[in-house]
Amino acid sequence: MKKILFLSIFLIAIGGNSQEMTVFYKEERKSDYYQLRTYVFEKRMSKQDLQLINDKAKDHSDELANYGYASVLRIDHEKSIYYPLERQFNDTINSTVSYGKDGKQTFISRETSEKEYKIVYINQDTKQKSSVEYAYGKEYLIDEELVDLEWKFTNQTKIISGYLCKKALVFKREKQEYTSYSYGNYRVKGRKPVEVWYTEEIKSSFGPLGYWGLPGLIIKVIEEDATIFLDKILYTLDDFEVKPPTQGEKITREGLEEIPALLFHEH
Repeated sequence: MKKILFLSIFLIAIGGNSQEMTVFYKEERKSDYYQLRTYVFEKRMSKQDLQLINDKAKDHSDELANYGYASVLRIDHEKSIYYPLERQFNDTINSTVSYGKDGKQTFISRETSEKEYKIVYINQDTKQKSSVEYAYGKEYLIDEELVDLEWKFTNQTKIISGYLCKKALVFKREKQEYTSYSYGNYRVKGRKPVEVWYTEEIKSSFGPLGYWGLPGLIIKVIEEDATIFLDKILYTLDDFEVKPPTQGEKITREGLEEIPALLFHEH
């Protein structure tokens, strides 16, 4: 019995300090209610219209809750690549509802959240970051310098998936967002902190969606529109080579953010 216990502790110790691993995550997405677009051909929206919209929003949320998303993080020492098991698009759940009442007509279009699939490669040694992002109907490849994230550490701890985890917060990079519904103007999207839980029991500074730089593997990420959490860990790469992605049209980060404005003016 003592030998079995010693062997188990030994294997855990090796795994906890392994520099090669495959981490599987699951993801729960939320409905993005500002994309529940409504067009009412009247000066003021009635209570019936509002109730219909709320009912459809709830239906939409329930559909997303039942849809499964999964992703993978491959770690090879100071390199990692994160990618979805299956590439999910915004039109995974998409439908249009219309009805008429007293000569008035309301159109309601439901969509999934803006969270489209993303592939992120990080090399800490060379400070390289390469991302493939699906947006506006195609893939874009962005090569950029890896910058340190400004983490805010807290004293909160919690057991998640059997690991003692600590909570940290980070703000997404502030950017201007182009909105056609504001007559083609730019607005600065409000910055809300992303909640991240990491464990120092696993010696890796990587995590999903390009989050990195913490003193332990990221176990859970809570964003505005989704929660990503650990499913399982395998301490092997199975001959998988961690290298930068090459697919997609090359573009800068700033160029990608300018695309909505260009599309708006084209139409």
